[in-house]
Amino acid sequence: MERGDGRGAEIEALRDPDTQILARLLVGPENVEPLSNGAQARERLWQWARPQVEGPGPCARGGHSATLVGPSDTLLSGSARIFVFGGHFDKGSGDGFQYLNDVHVLDIDENAWYLPRCRGTAPGPRYGHSAALVGTRVVYFGGKGPATHLRDLHALDTETLTWFQGPSSGGAPSSRHGHSATLHGTRLCVFGGACGAKYFSDLHCLDLSSMAWSSPQTIGPRPTARFGHAALLIGDSLLIHGGFCMNTSDIASKDTSGDLLQNCYLNDIRVLDVNRMQWSRLRTHGVPPSGRFGHSLVLSEDDVVLFGGWCGSLKDPASAFSLKDKVSKETRRTMRPQDDETCDYCLTLRTTDMTWVRNKYVGTPAAKRYGHTALAVGPHLIIFGGWDGGKPLSDVVVLRDRSASDKIAGSPSKVGEGLPFNPGMENNEQEEDEDEDLAFETGEA
Repeated sequence: MERGDGRGAEIEALRDPDTQILARLLVGPENVEPLSNGAQARERLWQWARPQVEGPGPCARGGHSATLVGPSDTLLSGSARIFVFGGHFDKGSGDGFQYLNDVHVLDIDENAWYLPRCRGTAPGPRYGHSAALVGTRVVYFGGKGPATHLRDLHALDTETLTWFQGPSSGGAPSSRHGHSATLHGTRLCVFGGACGAKYFSDLHCLDLSSMAWSSPQTIGPRPTARFGHAALLIGDSLLIHGGFCMNTSDIASKDTSGDLLQNCYLNDIRVLDVNRMQWSRLRTHGVPPSGRFGHSLVLSEDDVVLFGGWCGSLKDPASAFSLKDKVSKETRRTMRPQDDETCDYCLTLRTTDMTWVRNKYVGTPAAKRYGHTALAVGPHLIIFGGWDGGKPLSDVVVLRDRSASDKIAGSPSKVGEGLPFNPGMENNEQEEDEDEDLAFETGEA
């Protein structure tokens, strides 16, 4: 679908017609200007913080979803909230996994967890599902339950705390988990995922005004099949990064099984122009992250921040990073205040010059993990849960932009205190009428 505002031609000017590689991204209605020759890219400095959060929080888990919801009225004061749903954890002692369908809410301004009393029929326990905020409702799709993969659709109204069940109409994507679902206008774009040994590379769109599914035709070099990838919408560009795909189940029997298995961890980037339905590759500079799945991508100002992910390392990440934390604590006693550290699981893709850089930070970093969630609140990131390779996690960790925090008075021990947060309700207001048309039926309490 061509755009009439000249934006399509602008995008085409950035794409090599032979290789279909984009030179850079258009971040929003107003482009981020590329750096001129000799110009220095802005270097951001970060700080890790572990807030003391009150209230009964969620148990340790991974594969859950976390959705940031702002106040319902921009003219009224209200708290920004994070809705955590589902996930699972290993019960240990060979007892299998515990699948979850509980809802917990983190009130960012009050710095407290609480357990809401929701009406209606909640979705069954699951992990690896997707969640997207549409107006005041969080729409959930798919996932993996205790016995089977799922393809059902549910919504939680964050104002009335009521569950709604979506229509079971035809055309929905097949059952899957580890997929992504990204909202663009009135369409929910679902990509990839896996069901057992089958991996998907298909794209499905749910029109939220009519609740009708479609499988749009795309052009360009689309991503290969994968699950556990990270997806991020930047303007009209949908980024798909990384993931995992094992094309054959007999890898272990081959002499080169180690190399073949490592190749299952992906680190490529594909970009979908959602208006034109055209896939492209993306040209980046610097040292890219290694192949991984279960990581997160978050847009912080004009930077794409990557955190975590499982890379298939044979080393025990739990012990490795426990040792690193101890070393960091000892070393930090003699470190100068200006000393910064980096690691290979916290990076930034700067959209101003399309360069991958390791983030410089102070403080003890969050343990390496995958299956966690990461959300942007202003320029800062809030990370919750995940698996560290040996056990599930339940910690809340904040990655603060020090350059922004230095301008704000407040204690770094709080989750929300001092965090500049604009809930972006302009987008929610635009979709408020469309939200009323969502064909969800409330379940019986």
